[in-house]
Amino acid sequence: MTRALVVLLGLCAVARADDRVRAEQYFRAGEQAYRAQSFEAAAKDFEEAYKALPLPEIAFSAAQAYRHQYRIDPKPEYVTRAVKLYRAYLDKVKIGGRVQDASEALEDLQHELDMIIKRGEHVGAELAAEQTQLDISVFLGAAPRSGAMREVEDKQPAPASQLFVSVDGNPVEPFAPVNVSPGTHSIHVEAPGYFSKDQDVVAIQGLPQPVSIVLLPKPGRLAITTEAGAAISIDGQQIATAPHPAVEIVPGRHVIAITHRGRELATRDVAIANDQAIKLDVPLERTGQRSAVPWIFGAGGIAATACIGTGVAAYFEQRDALAILDRKNSTGNLDPSQVSAYDSARSRRDALEVAAFVTGGAAIVAAGIGLALYQFDEPVVPIALPTGAGAAVTGRF
Repeated sequence: MTRALVVLLGLCAVARADDRVRAEQYFRAGEQAYRAQSFEAAAKDFEEAYKALPLPEIAFSAAQAYRHQYRIDPKPEYVTRAVKLYRAYLDKVKIGGRVQDASEALEDLQHELDMIIKRGEHVGAELAAEQTQLDISVFLGAAPRSGAMREVEDKQPAPASQLFVSVDGNPVEPFAPVNVSPGTHSIHVEAPGYFSKDQDVVAIQGLPQPVSIVLLPKPGRLAITTEAGAAISIDGQQIATAPHPAVEIVPGRHVIAITHRGRELATRDVAIANDQAIKLDVPLERTGQRSAVPWIFGAGGIAATACIGTGVAAYFEQRDALAILDRKNSTGNLDPSQVSAYDSARSRRDALEVAAFVTGGAAIVAAGIGLALYQFDEPVVPIALPTGAGAAVTGRF
């Protein structure tokens, strides 16, 4: 007896979990239909969700759909069902939520219902019986998140206006239930800027079946014309080196950075849509650092020339001094004028040697500075971070 009770409780828990999954599937389908202003389809989806899981939030959403549909097609059954569902919501939710909206809508629809009854018109308690149907919901970009089901809002973003859905090759209205025969059916869905999708679904006799189809966005294409050898980065990540064919890029806003040694960083803020092709012409300007390099090398060249000139002059002065010294060694004596000439040659030689060392050192320093400025002229690439702006240095050293 105890074991049977445990098994029974376990089966009940599994059934409740399945009911919640089914309720959420229909609720998400109802949300999509509501956004597309297909209120009759939304009401049917919310009804199926409410049957699987009678939450007040679902009752309110279904009542909203019936209320809007009644304004389009004033059938008595719509207002009757909306009144019952609003009452069911207010029986469970006394404060917070959408109590004010529900009470105001109920007052308005109750007045409508009273007028219908006074006219003697029949008010059905239930809508049409269930049929074998496919309830196709299309989600653009990503499937809906699983979680708590909340009351729908009147103002919600609408799906793609050019959404196309077909069943077995026959076009059908998006989000509206489609009556089909039992068995396998082929569904085709497409929308501008998204990859089309085909899916086979098995319809079960007498059971409305929700079908969720997700269309993935087509990437944009970005072509950049710039200086050869420049690095092309998107959101801080280098993806190509110019010249390069067009690259695919995720739709949205992106920071494009073009970097090249000796050139100023060039950035572009680009917003690209699904399947959009964008061409950018990005010229690069020479950095001030790179512009200074020729002048520094020029100054180094002048210093090197001066070093060579003073070195040669010092050599000749040394040669003249050695010649006088050789005469002294051969004759054993020098007259005063030759002594003075010898001393002058040595003084000039020393001064020229100092000048050669100074100008040579200046040439070496200028060459080093010029090479450093040329070699380490790397730009800083901006990147977009979740918490704000940042930067990353790219290139080679």
